[in-house]
Amino acid sequence: MAEKTTDIKLPYGESFKTIHIPENNLVSVLETRQHPGLENEQEAIRDVLSKPTGSSPLIDKVNKDDKVVIIVTDNTRACPEDRILPPILEKLEQKIVRDNITIIFALGLHPPLNRAQMEKKLGKYIVEHYRVLNHDVNNCINTGTTSRGTPIEINRRVVEADFRISTGFIEPHFFAGFSGGRKSIAPGVFSVRSAYKNHSRSMLEHPLAKTGILKGNPVHADMIEIAQAAKLNFIVNVLLNKRGEITHVVGGDMIQAHEKGCEIAKGIAGARLDKNVDITITTNSGAPLDLDLYQSVKGMETASHFTSDGGIIIICSACYDGAGPEEFVEMHRTANSPQEVLDNINDEHPTGVQWQNQILANIQCKNDIYVVSDMDETIIRDMMMTPFSIFEKALGDAFRRLGKDASIAVIPEGPLVIPILS
Repeated sequence: MAEKTTDIKLPYGESFKTIHIPENNLVSVLETRQHPGLENEQEAIRDVLSKPTGSSPLIDKVNKDDKVVIIVTDNTRACPEDRILPPILEKLEQKIVRDNITIIFALGLHPPLNRAQMEKKLGKYIVEHYRVLNHDVNNCINTGTTSRGTPIEINRRVVEADFRISTGFIEPHFFAGFSGGRKSIAPGVFSVRSAYKNHSRSMLEHPLAKTGILKGNPVHADMIEIAQAAKLNFIVNVLLNKRGEITHVVGGDMIQAHEKGCEIAKGIAGARLDKNVDITITTNSGAPLDLDLYQSVKGMETASHFTSDGGIIIICSACYDGAGPEEFVEMHRTANSPQEVLDNINDEHPTGVQWQNQILANIQCKNDIYVVSDMDETIIRDMMMTPFSIFEKALGDAFRRLGKDASIAVIPEGPLVIPILS
């Protein structure tokens, strides 16, 4: 008699992969709690602009001659700026002229967006009728140093503006606790030097620099200091469901509104498992986050919390843009083991995007990683992972190595889940 299986849909690029897991092996499917989309997203955003958290209404905070910068997420984030921006722009233009508004993509150290990518993210009308720019890491102003020694180097246009608004969405983040809020400034519009200190090996090694944790998290606290120094005046952040619909909107004070949204996210994203499993199957939550291997480390990191030492992580991630930064590949390619990668990371002489290599190498010291993707298999091997083009072959190989009774957990949404172990 054929073995009974459970069918599970995994986000993969712009579509899905359906996988079949033997029922006898499946321990749990770890998912976020789903909320319905708001009946009227635009009205909910307008309401937050008029009745924000910890702040007076947006219209009362801006002056008619203010030069306003709106900081938005880039194309590695699923935030629907094309739906969030119109009510904000509408409100601002009740008081200021359009020429005084600049929209800046919070790239961090990501590559700039071209015109087509900008239009896909913001909508064609906004790109055609507003000043829209990419963050430039080489055009930053130093305004001081945080208490942890991070240079506060912020995009010149942001510093020189009279008023700063950021949009974003709140989801778990693997070392900052949650995305959103202060992250539009740090790392969104800060410099490479700021990144090397805020994302340093010592900061990331702190036991509270983890998914879902704000209190006591030094990375988060440092980001707050940077965003306060940059005078981030107002935020509008959203939470999304699996269909990309807005379920909640928070806005106002950078700290109070963000913390309110993070509390909501904790209730939605927390997933509990009584004990670790042998095999964890995960994703990077589909497009746009699974565009490359660099971003996919987030899904691997979530899975590692649920996977026993010596266990296997299988990540299904399209990686349609390949590996990501060349420095990311090179740091792994030139080492002989994950431990050697860690040994080569030095806060005194930082290189590349070493924080991502650090997190990946830490996982690899504990677990083997199988990557089911559309990308070049040679690069995956160079990164000390095992490539597969077909999921069934990856699972079959994991069973051969760990035994036919190996326990399995599945995380369809990858990094959108906060790991909770009983």
